[in-house]
Amino acid sequence: MDEAYRILFIVILFCLGAGILFALIRAIRGPRTADRIMGVNMIGTLSLLSIAVIALLFSESWLLDVSLIYGLISFLAVIALVKTHMAGHKKEKEEDGDA
Repeated sequence: MDEAYRILFIVILFCLGAGILFALIRAIRGPRTADRIMGVNMIGTLSLLSIAVIALLFSESWLLDVSLIYGLISFLAVIALVKTHMAGHKKEKEEDGDA
């Protein structure tokens, strides 16, 4: 039974890796800034899940703490990106109204 779980976790890690690859493509290609921010957020979430699966695979509980911290940092990074994007969008809107 342990071997079945090990194979399952490895398959899950490959699927998460493919998801990270597709999210990276979305983050690079865009076409809008919101799509890029969503891609970065997806990469953070899928990385968090990958760390959690690795914690289960190797039975290392401290990796779950690492994944929680990584999730918080990823969340703060996305909030900073959104705030920067919104400030730039607001500034562009004001400039268009003045012209």
